[in-house]
Amino acid sequence: MSDLVAAALEAEGASGAVVVAFIEEQAMAVLNARYRGVDEPTDVLSFRSEEGEAGWPKSRTGPDLGEIVVCPSVVRRYAEEEDAVFGAQLGWTLIHGVLHLLGYDHEKDDGGMRRREQGLLVELVVAVRALDGR
Repeated sequence: MSDLVAAALEAEGASGAVVVAFIEEQAMAVLNARYRGVDEPTDVLSFRSEEGEAGWPKSRTGPDLGEIVVCPSVVRRYAEEEDAVFGAQLGWTLIHGVLHLLGYDHEKDDGGMRRREQGLLVELVVAVRALDGR
């Protein structure tokens, strides 16, 4: 997983430390309610260490970019809903988290973040397959 996160950062011209934490649904629901006002668990949340103007990070090459928090049981549920393998869904989830750390926002960018996620998945397919043991 760290290889995938590092590869996504490199593909984006970014560098720095990223902590990836895996938590249970109940803890994710608490975080999602606290930071997004949504009272249910989600698959991933990203927390930047520092934020600059307009919600973009102050630096894409800082020593500490932030934290990606993942709820594996929600990722697995989404994989089943999408008829995807868990490793591929987890790979997409991690890339999604990285892009949020770098300032992308799918709720405001008219599909740009989703297109970049798909592009990175194609570029990094070998790393994603490694997550699934293939």
